[in-house]
Amino acid sequence: MSDYTFLDAASILLREGLEALLVLVALLALMSKSGQSAQKRWVWIGGSAGLLAAVMLGLLVKLFFQQMLTHTRQEVLEGITGLVAAGLLFSVSLWLHRRAAVASWQTFVREQAQAALATGQVFSLAFLAFVAVFREGAETVLFYVGLAPSLSAKDFWLGIGLGSLVLVALAILLLQVGLKLPLGVFFRGLSLLIFYLGFKFLGSGLHALQVADWLPITPLVGIPKLRWLGIYPTWQTLLPQLLLLGIAFALWVGQWLRADPARKLSS
Repeated sequence: MSDYTFLDAASILLREGLEALLVLVALLALMSKSGQSAQKRWVWIGGSAGLLAAVMLGLLVKLFFQQMLTHTRQEVLEGITGLVAAGLLFSVSLWLHRRAAVASWQTFVREQAQAALATGQVFSLAFLAFVAVFREGAETVLFYVGLAPSLSAKDFWLGIGLGSLVLVALAILLLQVGLKLPLGVFFRGLSLLIFYLGFKFLGSGLHALQVADWLPITPLVGIPKLRWLGIYPTWQTLLPQLLLLGIAFALWVGQWLRADPARKLSS
């Protein structure tokens, strides 16, 4: 029985794809306001090239793992890639939490795009779109490397299909209304979802290494086995997860304390 579902695959694509989509929409909106709508094709060219490069990266990563881990047990592959993906997911979740959604990223994109428009360097717009899409695509590939070995092919492709449909719907909505949606709340929810997936990757990855006899097993009495949460009743799996929760809580409290004086000053 797999520890993951198609919803896990869909949520990764949704989070990474949405950020790339926001960059493209911001670039298109800026070009419309600056009266250079004719140059929008460069944004689409750059974004399409970034997507193609991400797909090529996915194929190369797949071939690499096939060659390097041909004689490796499936449980070891699941464990190692799961732990790598967990680290990436935690970094993404903390990045979102610290930067409070997309405000700072949108500012950076707007500054770069305005500079490109001022100098007439439309190629720079295409490159900015390429980097934005390729960056998110590369992260998605690495996440799926950790997820795919523990997910059935049916659920994997179902998740990708569902995530793609939601992204298309969001793309149509954003292109119609621009960036006027309450994206802050949406991204905070996604950051929590990504953190949950990382928590699950961590426990499931360590458990896979236990099954492969790479880690010892010290049972814990009274702790239920919750596969959907990546919780297994052993010290080796649960202790790192508890440590992770403690670090996340400390970071949240620290940020809340830093933000509280600012709220008092603004009031």
